[in-house]
Amino acid sequence: MKRFDETSIKKVGIFRALYLGDMLCIIPMVRAMRHAYPHAHITLIGLRWQKDFVKRFSHYFDDFMEFPGWPGLPEQQPDENSIADFLTRVRTYEFDLVLQMQGNGIITNSMCLSWGAKQVAGLRRSEQHYHDDTLFPVSEDTDHEVLRFLKLADALAIPHQGAELEFPFLEEEIQNYQSIVNTLQLHNKYICIHAGARDVRRRWPVDNFAFVANQLALKGYKLVLTGSMDEEELLKDLQNKIDAPVVNIVDRLGQVPLGELGLILNNCSMLLSNDTGVSHVASALKVPSVVVFSPFSDMQRWAPLQTSLHKIILFEQAKDPEFVLYTVLDQLEKIQTSNTSNEFSSQPLGLAR
Repeated sequence: MKRFDETSIKKVGIFRALYLGDMLCIIPMVRAMRHAYPHAHITLIGLRWQKDFVKRFSHYFDDFMEFPGWPGLPEQQPDENSIADFLTRVRTYEFDLVLQMQGNGIITNSMCLSWGAKQVAGLRRSEQHYHDDTLFPVSEDTDHEVLRFLKLADALAIPHQGAELEFPFLEEEIQNYQSIVNTLQLHNKYICIHAGARDVRRRWPVDNFAFVANQLALKGYKLVLTGSMDEEELLKDLQNKIDAPVVNIVDRLGQVPLGELGLILNNCSMLLSNDTGVSHVASALKVPSVVVFSPFSDMQRWAPLQTSLHKIILFEQAKDPEFVLYTVLDQLEKIQTSNTSNEFSSQPLGLAR
């Protein structure tokens, strides 16, 4: 039996003010909430960019409330006046339930408890205690980012709806993608290489990416370099070190919107990337990948759960580019031999509802 029945949970707030990969990892818990409370009005409370995330996941979220930052949280510089206005707005809304879904709750649990909701649930460390610890399951930082938030489903006594990630597309993104295919001549299969990362410490050396890319080009694979405008120089450097024609999407198209980038990934044979947001998009789309981890990445927490589809390169292994190349080639061979069974095929174009 659910901890709270449907008549008592009509307005739900979900707090997570982070970035793309972080957001995709909470979708299994959000999906469980939507199935358990199909008539509840679910509001995402987060950073300004996440308004588009709500649009993409409109089958789970009904509304968006912008979060102004908070003392001690690094994602944005808090403004006292904006915080005061936000507190008035969030308290006036009178949520029945707020789910704190950002980290271990050292700062964020007490913050969410100040928002005036009837009930609050969130993760905590073992040394933290609240008026009702059953709504605050223990989760250490070593827990996997997807599975740790499903502990909230257990705390609320609602059934899991799987641990798979999702990445639906909007109708206009699919239409825009068709022109991209024609412009970049992406009618045949290709390999995506993503050498960037928001945290520059997580970037595998560009020379190593170039080594693997050159070997793939020699074997006849078409290469597509993906990234953002912030990584323009990085992509140019990589392109100059590859002794074969490549498609540099930033050089050709500038900043490619997230949905269109997802469609480029959705139709590639495989992704080679650092541990960054695009690897979670590949996981959501069931696109085979090889993900290179750095000393500043926590594999236990962030590695894709589907290990047959996504191969992980540990930092020590990544010191040897030939090992990475071997892993990529082995993954490609598995893709080719399993085409008849569709084990590795990317998902069909799913529309956001």
